[in-house]
Amino acid sequence: MEWVWRIFLVWYGFGIILVGFDLLPPFLEWANAVFLYLAGTLAVIYAVKTLGKLPGLTFSAAIMAFTMWAESLGVKYGWVFGAYHYEKDFGIQLFGVPLTIGFAWVMVIFTSMAIVRPWLGQSFSFLRMIMYAVITSALAVCMDLIIDPVAFVVKEYWVWENTGPYYGIPNQNFFGWFSVSFGIQILLYIWLTTIKKGKSDALWSKRMKWLYAMMIAMFVVTSLVAGLFLAVGVTLLGLLITLSAAYAGGRLIFRE
Repeated sequence: MEWVWRIFLVWYGFGIILVGFDLLPPFLEWANAVFLYLAGTLAVIYAVKTLGKLPGLTFSAAIMAFTMWAESLGVKYGWVFGAYHYEKDFGIQLFGVPLTIGFAWVMVIFTSMAIVRPWLGQSFSFLRMIMYAVITSALAVCMDLIIDPVAFVVKEYWVWENTGPYYGIPNQNFFGWFSVSFGIQILLYIWLTTIKKGKSDALWSKRMKWLYAMMIAMFVVTSLVAGLFLAVGVTLLGLLITLSAAYAGGRLIFRE
């Protein structure tokens, strides 16, 4: 699977220049979908190496299906994340939502898990479970704090039909991100600590942490070029608080 990582790095290198500096020509818009497919595929590989082949593939497929269904409730009814619709074609759709969004969610879930997993502990603990789910979900929201302003304000990949104080994005969206991630991470924690303990793959764990940072970096560059300075400041502050909480929580209660 090394080739997937290498292709992603090349794609990312071109992407951070072309997308970050708004140089992507219209005939290359399809490259955005490929980028998300690659990022999601990397997360699936990590899931397989961490959870085992069948559980990793099953969890990845379930996360993709569930999150796309949750997204479809927003598209159709304005539930979960708020009311919005997609403006640009990202390829194949399920439940009225581009398949790429499902891949993106798989990436968000497993990169967040990789960051916090060192403090999971080897046995089930209710307190550790709640702390783990809160911190991983906060990491998911931090990523959305930089993605949504770019996707909505700059790229117009989707359009919100209601509004909110943060770049016109409804607060419901961020509550939705946290809630969806929280539920999924609870299940992952239970699986890893009680049903089948996950093995550690140092290389791919490190790659997931890099993947998370690289995604943030790409949207930070895009935000700075577009003048979305508030988005950059809020995101970096959110990451500082969340990672500090993860470190403090790991020292206090996550370790055995």
